[in-house]
Amino acid sequence: MSKPILLDIMQGDTFIMQMRYDKHGFPEMIDGEVVEVHRAEDIEEFVYSKRPSLRGKNIRIETTDQRVYP
Repeated sequence: MSKPILLDIMQGDTFIMQMRYDKHGFPEMIDGEVVEVHRAEDIEEFVYSKRPSLRGKNIRIETTDQRVYP
């Protein structure tokens, strides 16, 4: 099982929130290894489904390894 992706939601240079994306990606072969590839459209739709108030705002979604909260 793959580990979740942490998403930082930014508006301009301001941190808004962090979300955990647990969904699996699509398996693809890269350099002879099978890796999960996540589509940006799926991640955006996940964020908007959890926080519909962000739709239409100028936000940036970034991946990170560091958790903001425990």
